[in-house]
Amino acid sequence: MSRSLRHTLLFLVFGLGVLTAAEPIPVGQQLADLKGRFKAQYDIEIRSAQADDKALSASYDVTLVTDANLPGTLKVLEWVEDELKRYPAGFLKHHGPRNLVLAESFLPKRSAAGVTPTSPSSFEFKASDAIALTVPAKLTAVQEFFKARHIHQSLIGFLLLDHKAPADPISFEAWKKLPKSAVPSVTSIGKRLAGADSRAALFGLFWDPFEHLDLIAEAKADVSIARKLAVMKEFLAAQDKGFDQAFFDQLAIIPESQRIVCTNDLSDLASVDQIKKDREIQADLRQIEQKWGITVLWAPGSPAPPMPAKVRLVYSYFTDKKIAQLKAFVRMLRDELDMYPDAIVSRLGFGNIYILDEFTYRDVKLAGQSFSWIPKPAVAYGLNSFKPEDAASRAFFSRTTHHEVFHAMERRFTVAGGKLFGPEWNALNEPDFKYRIGPDSVSAEGQPTHTKDNKGRKGFAEPYGMNIATDDRATMYARMMVADQIFYGRLATDPVLLAKTNRLQEFFRNIRQELTIPATSPLYQMLARTPADAASAASKTEAK
Repeated sequence: MSRSLRHTLLFLVFGLGVLTAAEPIPVGQQLADLKGRFKAQYDIEIRSAQADDKALSASYDVTLVTDANLPGTLKVLEWVEDELKRYPAGFLKHHGPRNLVLAESFLPKRSAAGVTPTSPSSFEFKASDAIALTVPAKLTAVQEFFKARHIHQSLIGFLLLDHKAPADPISFEAWKKLPKSAVPSVTSIGKRLAGADSRAALFGLFWDPFEHLDLIAEAKADVSIARKLAVMKEFLAAQDKGFDQAFFDQLAIIPESQRIVCTNDLSDLASVDQIKKDREIQADLRQIEQKWGITVLWAPGSPAPPMPAKVRLVYSYFTDKKIAQLKAFVRMLRDELDMYPDAIVSRLGFGNIYILDEFTYRDVKLAGQSFSWIPKPAVAYGLNSFKPEDAASRAFFSRTTHHEVFHAMERRFTVAGGKLFGPEWNALNEPDFKYRIGPDSVSAEGQPTHTKDNKGRKGFAEPYGMNIATDDRATMYARMMVADQIFYGRLATDPVLLAKTNRLQEFFRNIRQELTIPATSPLYQMLARTPADAASAASKTEAK
């Protein structure tokens, strides 16, 4: 199992049964070795939750772990051990809990009306000088990856229980009095730290390098978060001198092994076989591959898309459980890509197309991503939200298909200094507008509301295009390729959008002339449409 998954930690509380003679000796020895290391390194006892534990049973219904769950228990304890190793030497011996209490679940006895109780991943249990850990009956890669911060949040919660005096800078009373941001944050990190008691949440952000870097960026833009960060670091340094700046710098380094997580069950071979036997899917895939001279990657176990070095990727390929969704998308993709003339396709030199189910890039779900910076451009599509029965969903993914192809075409056919590039294009916008990213742009840092601040601007097919000029052009092109009647209708009242549309038309006319492509090509028939053509096509589509 990769370190990227092991980096995460599930909270587990579990009761071990008595090992029988049938239990494999190596497994029993592994557990004994783990217990020995926890005791020697951290002075922590690993013990089972007990059904007659009055302190626990007063608040929780405890499900003990059975002998059958011993392998899962070993995995979770290994994840925990990996996280505890990261603390300064000796810190946990002096400040940590003396026990890890394990059970399959801890269900709170007192829950809000109408709320189904769930077992917390982890929680501090000061009455027993312990942290309780939940070991689920079945572990998943997603659980392992995304619950890393829980053990750290439980540890800081355990420690903070000894720092309640209002005069203590880290106490809850003092924390509540820290300055608040003048403007509510719209970022994920800012929202998580906006609560009255965000101490555990902030501490948890330290241990994930991606989130750590986001926290540093947030602190630069928000003095209130910078102050909270300083208070937490001062508190930790007072507990152990090992919490110095070098320690935190190391936590912000992103290991290669934490970049990529595949959530497929790679042992489920029957699921792949069923898709391989589907004649329609396989025929459409062959047609795409033959026309574009590429490989379409769709099966679990296929390589991950080539994401940039400092990006976390969580992905999965399709299984037979969503075969209808996959079939509909592959047919749509075949039809959309079939419009491109061979003269253009041969110049693009595509390598792969990745058809993914889940496609999450730094915690943001993507519908499409082009990789135009690599020697053979590639495209990945994430269809987790694709609904074949929904016309709006189909239209969105049709646009996404052309949006991503456009990035490759722009890279291949744009001449530096030409009219589709840099100042020549930017000059078409309203005089006081600047993109969020790119040459002559506003700074992306400190501009979380850039799109909102520019709401109502003329010249954009979608607000997304305000971020960077390349996406401005790609969003317009995608609307043209699906004969979007709303887009075409706006040209009569939006002179900026009209000027940009004309510039795109000129770009494609030059390509047609260079490659001697006939005007009857399906691609150019789409690009030559008028607003009236678009409205007619849209009404026919709705009628179907």
